[in-house]
Amino acid sequence: MRRRQVLSAVALSAASLAGCNSLGTPEQTPADVTPADVPSATESPTETATPPVTPDPGDPILVVVRNRSDESRRVSLTLSHGDGSTLLNEAVTLDAGARTEFETGIETQGQYDLAVTIDGTERKFDVLIETYDVRMGSNQEIEITTDEIRFFVEE
Repeated sequence: MRRRQVLSAVALSAASLAGCNSLGTPEQTPADVTPADVPSATESPTETATPPVTPDPGDPILVVVRNRSDESRRVSLTLSHGDGSTLLNEAVTLDAGARTEFETGIETQGQYDLAVTIDGTERKFDVLIETYDVRMGSNQEIEITTDEIRFFVEE
């Protein structure tokens, strides 16, 4: 019967591979562990302070404005921190299809307010800047089309 030969071959190969389930030798075996290596029940983990977020100076948070409409647009931007301080107050005329960007000076996480005025029509946006945004320089994008103003974040 071939079934007995197959079962015997499987059993022998499994036995010959016993203990070969890792690619290398462990750094410590249970026999190598001394009582000094084992943490006691009274030891507590040490607390580590969360380091402050340092913005990458090569990748600041920008406000990018794109005019995707077919005509020139007058755009005014005001970016304020939740505490009332103004970080950005700019006005520019963008030709059809043009793009411009402004450095915001944002270096800390928090709640910001962005007011966008296009040809006399104002829209306000709440901007939440988180730790990731500060660290990675997430840009705040404004897209102008013929019939709307869109706001989104580019990470």
